[in-house]
Amino acid sequence: MKIVLLISQFLPVVGGAERQAHALAKMLLARGYQVTVVTRRLSGLPAREMIGGVPVVRAIRTIDVGPLFGLTYILSLAWFLLRHRGDWDLIHVTYIYLDAFSAILTRRWHRLPVVVRPACAGYYGDLARLERFRIWPLFPSLDRMSIRKIVRTVARADAFIANSREVCEELISSSFPERKIARISNGVDPHRFFPDPSARSAEARHRLGLPPGILLVFAGRLDPQKGLHTLIDAMHSPHIAAANAHLLLLGDGPQRSELERVVRRDSLADRVLFRGVVEDVAPYLRACDIFAFPSKGEGIPNALLEAMASGLPCVASAVGGCTDVIEDRRTGLLVPPGNVASFREALEMLIRSPEARERLGAAARRDAVSRFGLERMVDRYEACYRAVVAGRPVASISGENLSERP
Repeated sequence: MKIVLLISQFLPVVGGAERQAHALAKMLLARGYQVTVVTRRLSGLPAREMIGGVPVVRAIRTIDVGPLFGLTYILSLAWFLLRHRGDWDLIHVTYIYLDAFSAILTRRWHRLPVVVRPACAGYYGDLARLERFRIWPLFPSLDRMSIRKIVRTVARADAFIANSREVCEELISSSFPERKIARISNGVDPHRFFPDPSARSAEARHRLGLPPGILLVFAGRLDPQKGLHTLIDAMHSPHIAAANAHLLLLGDGPQRSELERVVRRDSLADRVLFRGVVEDVAPYLRACDIFAFPSKGEGIPNALLEAMASGLPCVASAVGGCTDVIEDRRTGLLVPPGNVASFREALEMLIRSPEARERLGAAARRDAVSRFGLERMVDRYEACYRAVVAGRPVASISGENLSERP
């Protein structure tokens, strides 16, 4: 089967969706599929290249001026799909965004089945982002009628991948046909992300430029969606300071400068460390003691799966797919989003109790391997693709029953 994977941006731009798309493409290629990633042109990057064995074509050209961005994005991608419609058997789209709209709007001409994978639900989700579409003159005013038209257009896709219970429920409540929705969680590679107690030794940490003592870590975009003010505010705890605990922030994003100012203002610069984007996050996860994830909205977060597979006890907001991944007090700790006191108490408990860290980390590793292995995820994608090409419903395909716990 020949698959084109559409995504609005791709590596070297680093994010959870980009890394998940790359992992999926690599494994499909290893299983004998032909996969091409098609994404947007970016200055300084080649139009065609191989990234980790995956062919990447940057074919989507845009005029980055107001509503012309959305319009040129849709027209450029539509023209590309029509010119290359004989090259593939199926279109896989990441996000309910301009890529999905273009692929579905032109399906009568390219005649390829379209599978769409939303990132998450809620305020930060794909459907909420539809209200910020700027694709004039197709929809010059985004009133409720226009948004309903957009939703009805997107709902014409052949299948949707819901990576969490919340995404599935939001699609159904928005009148997406249930027979078209397959629930497939994100996956993690347990051979790349694994526990290693020796990685927390003083020598191993020194090689990574990390301090001794208890080390908390967050990995992801430094973006308002991630709720990092909650985590930084929790670092004011005298118990956390007395334990000589440090917070390591891995990643970059639009909020970095603001967060650095807050850290300097609050005299936390010696305990909150900004490392930026690292080439490989796995050694840093193995070197740390606790993973902190204060996000305000998520699908199934890759960073959380990677931390669990690395055997880290995790403290996460009880939002979206985090509640699918973590069973509170068995495989991690869930706290109300934005609640600094609850987040602080959870971190303090884990800092005080090595036994709790060991117990939760071991259970997290077992769940990550048994429920969220990358091979398991790709098996479900294969089944979904085969069903779509054969014209069968995909609702029976599920990476797991999210209503059940092992």
